[in-house]
Amino acid sequence: MRIPTAERPDVAVDAADDYLFTYTSGRWIYNERIRLEERYLKFDVKQIVRIVASSCGRTEADVLNLHKLGEGGFNRTFEVTMRDGLQIVARLPYPCTFPNHYTVASEVATIDFVRLHGISVPKIYAYSATAQNPIGSEYIIMEKVQGKELRGIWFDMTPQQTLKIVEQIVEMESLLFSIHLPANGSIYYKRDLPAELETVEIPGTGEFGGFCIGPEVRCRWWYKEREKLPLDRTPYRDSRNVLRAVGNKELTWMTHYARPRFHHEPLYRESYGFQKVPPADHMQSLAEYLQIVDYIPPKESRMNRPILRHPDLQPNNIFVSDSMDILGIIDWQHSAVLPLFLQALVPRDFQNYGDTDSEQLAKPKLPDNFDQLDPHKQDEAKELLRRRYLHFFYVGKTLKVNRDHYDAMQLDHVFLRQKLFQHAGAPWEGDNVTLKMDLIRATQVWRELVHNEDGSVPACPLDYSIPESKRYSQQASEQQTIDENLEWACRRFGISAEGWVPPEGYDEAQRMIEEFKAESLKAAGTDLERDEIQNHWPFDDRDEDGQD
Repeated sequence: MRIPTAERPDVAVDAADDYLFTYTSGRWIYNERIRLEERYLKFDVKQIVRIVASSCGRTEADVLNLHKLGEGGFNRTFEVTMRDGLQIVARLPYPCTFPNHYTVASEVATIDFVRLHGISVPKIYAYSATAQNPIGSEYIIMEKVQGKELRGIWFDMTPQQTLKIVEQIVEMESLLFSIHLPANGSIYYKRDLPAELETVEIPGTGEFGGFCIGPEVRCRWWYKEREKLPLDRTPYRDSRNVLRAVGNKELTWMTHYARPRFHHEPLYRESYGFQKVPPADHMQSLAEYLQIVDYIPPKESRMNRPILRHPDLQPNNIFVSDSMDILGIIDWQHSAVLPLFLQALVPRDFQNYGDTDSEQLAKPKLPDNFDQLDPHKQDEAKELLRRRYLHFFYVGKTLKVNRDHYDAMQLDHVFLRQKLFQHAGAPWEGDNVTLKMDLIRATQVWRELVHNEDGSVPACPLDYSIPESKRYSQQASEQQTIDENLEWACRRFGISAEGWVPPEGYDEAQRMIEEFKAESLKAAGTDLERDEIQNHWPFDDRDEDGQD
């Protein structure tokens, strides 16, 4: 269709308005109505055309067309093409994207900040961190990054192409790690934050608009009622305060709002006797976490230096040329500045943890008997080789050009330190096991975790009995098995862990799930077991507050 504007009556739009407002990139197997309502965003299409044109020095008469470019987890993106071929991206967050204001304000400042430091990111033309504007939504208008998504060739790259990509990624990260930041939190323009809000100025940036560190923008700080609670969101200079803040955040929320609920994952509910889980156990774990929080940071000061990393460094967010040069990295939403030891990790799509060869940095190669394997086994061997190359190249290059990051990844029990922080700060949805198991492991490796330079070891303030440790270990093991089974089922049905499926795969996924459910009910030995399957089936709609 075409929409009229003030200066030109025939700007082409790729479909009826409701298509632009509605999520159309996928379906959900369960709770689909909720997911679609969260993503429905009505806005003024004419005003987008006008503001995009104005942001890049054009008029509405210069606009050729507007179409929906993509829909992710938090935003809907539109491409606006000018008559001279210039392409501009307008990105609008869904109504369910939070925190309001801070999300857009921080991403814009973060993109501009890293651009100043030589990172290839899109140029921002205009933005609004409030929905109180003619469009009726927060927005970011930016240049369209040229090239192609790395995801399109991710599984077909040669080792040489893989090496070239990984080297560029690690060099980009070394630039980020070289930036000296004064505190932990998220990056903003000072002008975008309330004057009364406590911030820490980033020195030397006044001539570029005045960057500062303000409240951390990651979702867990603002989820549900947390957005309205008077939490301490001060930018922290000390790692211990960063760690302490997440525990206090969750204890404050639980004190005000937590009530018994079913575990959010229906398959876990059997280990709780299909009963609602009391919040008191997790509150006790949070109190125990706060008892050891000062011991979690490493002693070496450089390991506690505030570091900015890209929050989701996946192939979808990396654009490359035909010669495999990285042209731009997008999606810096919810970026956080955190102590180095909490940021030290091979990015998810580049890692191959759990594989002995990768963890020992053995040079990747195909098995000696590769030619004798059947085609299916050969495909598995080639996929394993691909993952090993990514891990090997990433860690090797990091050792050469980003030594602080490499050293942080080698810290004693660095993953346990990170898990304690992540699980203490995770919104409680009925899980009373994961954080407790982290705490138990911390007591078991206390000597390696907290030893002083002189070899002395402070007394551990926590003590768990052998029966208690075994009970939680057994429950954690059961949950891990459930996770593995659920991952297998999702792969079989072609759905994500959240129940998302491409539109063309929805009917087939539903058919397979219904068959699987019928088989499970038929195999049940008792009426009680059948009722439990019926009432707690993981692919059915569920009450997300865990009350039904």
